[in-house]
Amino acid sequence: MNRKRRVHFAVRPGSMIGMIMAVLCACFGIIFSEKKLPEVMDMPISLPTPGRAMHVSETGNVLLSDCEIIQTMGFLRCGHSVTRRIHPPKDITGADFSAVQQYYDLWQIESFSPSHVKMSREISLYCPMHSVLGTNEAGEIVLSKNYYGDGMAVERMYSRNIAEFDEETQEALALGIGFDSREEAEAWLAAH
Repeated sequence: MNRKRRVHFAVRPGSMIGMIMAVLCACFGIIFSEKKLPEVMDMPISLPTPGRAMHVSETGNVLLSDCEIIQTMGFLRCGHSVTRRIHPPKDITGADFSAVQQYYDLWQIESFSPSHVKMSREISLYCPMHSVLGTNEAGEIVLSKNYYGDGMAVERMYSRNIAEFDEETQEALALGIGFDSREEAEAWLAAH
C-alpha cells in the first residue's frame, strides 16, 4: 500500500513577519534602485557625431612630415578591399584635423594623430584584381582595369558594339562585368 506523505510546514507567527519584512525590503530596494544617482547622471554625455570615428583626436594635433596615412578602399562591385600606406603630401604637412578632413573629403577618417592617420572609403567599382568588360561613350565594348583605385583605365577596345547584345547583357555591360583575367573576359565575349 502506497501512502503519500504529506509535509506540513509550520509557520510561526514571528517568522511570518520576518518573511513579509524581507519581501517589502526587496520591493523597496528595487524601487529605490530605479532612481537615478544624484548629479552623476545629470552630466552631459558627449556622443560621437555620425560618420565620425570614436578615436579621432582633433585638438592640437598637426600632421608630421613622416606621418603614415593608411587608406583602405572597399570595392562594392566585387567586395574586395585594398589598403595602401602613404606619407602626407606637402600641402597638408603641419595641417590639423579639419584641414586634413577637407583635403580628403571623400574619405572617412577613423583615427588621427600627428604620426598616424587611418581612413577608409567605399568605391562603386571593381578592385585592381579584376579585368572589366564594359562600354565607352560610343557604345564600343572595352576591357578596363582599375589602376588608380577610384577610376578605370581602358586596356583594350573590341570591334563590337553594345547594340549587338540582348537587353539584359546591355545592362550588365553598362555597369561593367568583372573577370579574374583578360582571358576569361575575352572567352565570355566570344561566347556572347
